[in-house]
Amino acid sequence: MNRQSLWQRWSGLAAGVSLLVVGVAWMPAVDADTAGSNLAQSEASSALPEIWQPASAEDEALVWQFVLQSPLGVAALNQLAIEGFISPVCEKTLYTHVEYGSFQTLLQVQCPTPGGVSTARAYDEMRVTFNRFEDTINDFSVERIYVD
Repeated sequence: MNRQSLWQRWSGLAAGVSLLVVGVAWMPAVDADTAGSNLAQSEASSALPEIWQPASAEDEALVWQFVLQSPLGVAALNQLAIEGFISPVCEKTLYTHVEYGSFQTLLQVQCPTPGGVSTARAYDEMRVTFNRFEDTINDFSVERIYVD
């Protein structure tokens, strides 16, 4: 292998890693109090609150377009992939907020086998909530659902 082809391969790898790092850097910070309450709420019930309704076919197409064209949308999908929740056997369902419509969307991913990156706990389900302003995703949050 010559130097130029080795450099081209390294540049391609570095670009892919930088996209992942940029996505992680854009993830919203979660303080310890909020994380603890989300975890306790997740353990208590895996049912969705009544503020969510299944997305229509039109809303689904629109949401996927925004997710795939937004750096934060790609970052959220990267997080799902890192934790093993991007798979053809995982069931993916989109919900829209009753009041805000497709400006706030919930992606629920349920897999037949638990996943996650923690060695202490595996998750049965992951939920990603996207908040959008106009055509851009402003932020997202990830919730991990498990049952003891």
